[in-house]
Amino acid sequence: MRSSTASPLVAAGLAFLALCACGSDDPIDPGGAGGGGAEGGGLPAGPVCSEPTPVPCEDEVFQQMNLQDTVAAGEILNEQDGAGIRSLVDATAGGPFASDPDAYVYARFTDAGLEKVEISDEASLQSMDWDIAFRRYIVRINSGHSGPSCVTAARLPGTPDYDGITEAPGELRLRSDEYFTESCELIPDGSGLDSPATALSGYWTYPGCVKMTGLVYVLRLADGRSLKLTVTHFYNEQTQAQCQETGMVPMENTGSANFQVRWAFLP
Repeated sequence: MRSSTASPLVAAGLAFLALCACGSDDPIDPGGAGGGGAEGGGLPAGPVCSEPTPVPCEDEVFQQMNLQDTVAAGEILNEQDGAGIRSLVDATAGGPFASDPDAYVYARFTDAGLEKVEISDEASLQSMDWDIAFRRYIVRINSGHSGPSCVTAARLPGTPDYDGITEAPGELRLRSDEYFTESCELIPDGSGLDSPATALSGYWTYPGCVKMTGLVYVLRLADGRSLKLTVTHFYNEQTQAQCQETGMVPMENTGSANFQVRWAFLP
């Protein structure tokens, strides 16, 4: 039997995060631009966490996010991208709220590239083995309501040049994947598709298709390493270009949920 009751300490922490989000100068925008709980003071060296923590609202997360007890078939390919990596992720599941969806594709960041973790959605809620997960247009990181680890992300302000970022900025508004309220109600990202306001949901907007925003994020992993990341494609090359230019895509052969993600570890 799944327990959805958070401990008093967890509940207090979520209440504080909610207050921070409400008073933030960086609210959740349409398309899930970001905001939420923040940590300041830069990125100190060393591991962030080594033991799993309970996932708040675990039952509601499993049910409302339509998680599965199977392992996704989608694969991940990596290619060199300057000093970093371009990862191609097949997240072509049936859709996050489809009647018979596939599971998320789980992965961890390694020196050799983004490596798939063969794990089910159900097991992901107890596992620290993964860092990031993809299913259709939803991207989760392993923390908060998504998992028991402490992976956090910060959206860099403005429209920074991804290639020009060589180190993590000294001050970052890091947030975990908090997208349920203290009373375990889903917080939508504002896209109109009832998708959750995850820490990375600002990578896209929805003017009629999944359009890339060009946002750049810094992620901090459980082992203390940090990396820069930007999502450049949700569709195949031709369809993404059409979406970016017109805000529309053809009804068929879009190559949707074939992610292209650029990322690189930062010193």
